[in-house]
Amino acid sequence: MDFAVTHHLEGEIAVVEVRGWIEISTAPRLRETLIALIDDGHLHLILDMSEVVFLDSTGLGVLVGLLHRLRSRDGSLAIAGAKDRVYKTFQISQLTRILTLTETVQDAIVAVNTGAAST
Repeated sequence: MDFAVTHHLEGEIAVVEVRGWIEISTAPRLRETLIALIDDGHLHLILDMSEVVFLDSTGLGVLVGLLHRLRSRDGSLAIAGAKDRVYKTFQISQLTRILTLTETVQDAIVAVNTGAAST
């Protein structure tokens, strides 16, 4: 599966759709996309990971860095749709303690709009 990153806006929230493997060769592209969105003023992000099939420690590092960058700017982050294999990676790394993970993008939108997303 090819790696791809696209995004669209849902009001003030940037929904970033990620597809494929997030690992050492693709994580820099994801990081660049996410930082560009933040630098453009999008401080509330949802990562739709429903089409992500693999996530390694490099990808986790990108997400933790993103969370810190957003927190320093009073932004928020929610992860939507992580499938079993990817969700287990979040659990094993204990990032479920600091990241907001939801089943759907709509649930993530609610979490961001109510302030329940990782801030």
